[in-house]
This record gives sequence, C-alpha cells and structure tokens, in this order.
Amino acid sequence: MWRILRLIAGTLGVLALVVFVYLVASVAGAIYPGHADSGRAPGNTERIYLLTTLLHADFAIPVDDAVRDRFAHLAADGIPIFNPNLKFLVFGWGSHAFYTTARNLTDIRPGPTFTAVTGDNSVVRMVPAGDITGLENAFAVDLPAGGTERLLDFIEDSIAGFRNNHEILPGKGLGTGDVFFVANGGFHIFRPCNIWAADGLRVAGLNTGKWTPTTHSLLLGLRLHSPQALQD
Repeated sequence: MWRILRLIAGTLGVLALVVFVYLVASVAGAIYPGHADSGRAPGNTERIYLLTTLLHADFAIPVDDAVRDRFAHLAADGIPIFNPNLKFLVFGWGSHAFYTTARNLTDIRPGPTFTAVTGDNSVVRMVPAGDITGLENAFAVDLPAGGTERLLDFIEDSIAGFRNNHEILPGKGLGTGDVFFVANGGFHIFRPCNIWAADGLRVAGLNTGKWTPTTHSLLLGLRLHSPQALQD
C-alpha cells in the first residue's frame, strides 16, 4: 500500500515539476524577442482585439464592408456575414479533440486533454459576434497600417482549403452561432493556440515574445516588445 502511495506521490511530483518548468520557460520565451515578419508601414494604426481566457486567446476582427466582401462566400454556410448586427468576427485555433469539446474550464476531460498535449489535428473556430469591446477579457491591440489584412491572410491560410474547398465540422459548434473549420498544422503542447496567436501578430507587424504558449506569456511578450500596441 505504501509503495503505491509513494509511486503516486512521485508521479504527481514529477508532473508538478514539468508544469513548473513549462511555465518558467514560457516566461523566458516571452522575454526573448520574436520580431515581426515585416516592417512598419506608414499610415494609421488599425485596432483589433484579443479575447483571452486562462488558457486561450482569440482574435476579434472588426467587421466593415471590406471584411463582409472578403467572407461573403460563407453566407452559403449559414454564417450571418450580412447581418447588420454583426460587429466582429472572432477567430481561434486549437486542438480538434480539446477545442471542440471544452467550452468552459469545467468541460475539460482527461482524454481530449491528453490528445491535445501529445499531438492532435487542428481546427479554426469562427464566432460571429456583436460589440465585444466592453468585455473584461478584451484587450485592444493596435496593428500597423495594413496589419489587419495581413492577419486575415494568416487566418485564412490556417484553414484548410479556405478559398476553394473548406470543410466545416458538423455539429461541433459550442452554441454561440460558431463553426469549426478543418485547419492546417498540428497542435501539441509545444505549439498550442497561443503560439498561433503570436505568429499571427508577427505576420500583422508586431514584435512579440519568441515562444509564448500561455495566455500570460502572450500578453507579456506584447507588453515587452510592442508596448505601444497593447491597450490595457
């Protein structure tokens, strides 16, 4: 009996150490700079928002006529692109097994979590939304001129066959009018959703942390390397 208890205690200790090292590494990765893919273009900044939870960050893109035209083909999928109440399109990337089943922290289950940690196919979630600017978890981010278009290019490139033959996963929405697209790239513990978000911000023209797997490290990297961009 005591041997089993010692084994359990030792396993929990190792897991705690791994989590601690991972979190410390995420802070170090935020401090080390990851430079933008392109220089700052002349012109006015463009505001988007990061919607954050404890584990995840989404992009919230303001909807204007250009965005409606860009995504007009999604109306055929039942997405309300031309609804006058549509103010933002929210995009996130994540593990197929985990992201499509865990709407809240209370929904987290061992099986999908293990799959996400060890390696899974990815999905992109799109949520049509009204005004999100007053939410406590909405962080305003000012991109350099042209950054929104570059970010949308990045998001579209993340969705498998988006311009020609995208695939929406049936019955996987979490009840908010959202849809999940089959995405490109693999998800695992060293490339979770916040790494994707940081990649998108660099494509859009912002410096971030080099490796930011947690929401905290993602925001920390922005504060350190693009302090003019993040509006708390």
